[in-house]
Amino acid sequence: MVTSSSAGTVQLSAQVSECLSLDLLFIHFISSSLVRHRAGDVGMVSGADFESSIAGFQYGGRYSSVFEYEQLGSSLVGQQLLVVSPSARDTVFVSFVGERY
Repeated sequence: MVTSSSAGTVQLSAQVSECLSLDLLFIHFISSSLVRHRAGDVGMVSGADFESSIAGFQYGGRYSSVFEYEQLGSSLVGQQLLVVSPSARDTVFVSFVGERY
């Protein structure tokens, strides 16, 4: 699924798109993850990936964020969302951690 906004295009992986029908609150989680990502919050990224993502955000390069869905009672609880902005910053890619895009 691809959506556009004034902040650019957001491209959801097929698996993330399919999960939208499983939990109506999941779209809010994706939206808040995008807001956090665009503000430079890299979430659960650590180590060398953390340093790389922070530098990418600050200097206009590629950066990524990881956020975990914590809605108790949801079949999606514990899923980790990977949000990636390439250096062009025209599209944000959203998938699950470990998913082949």
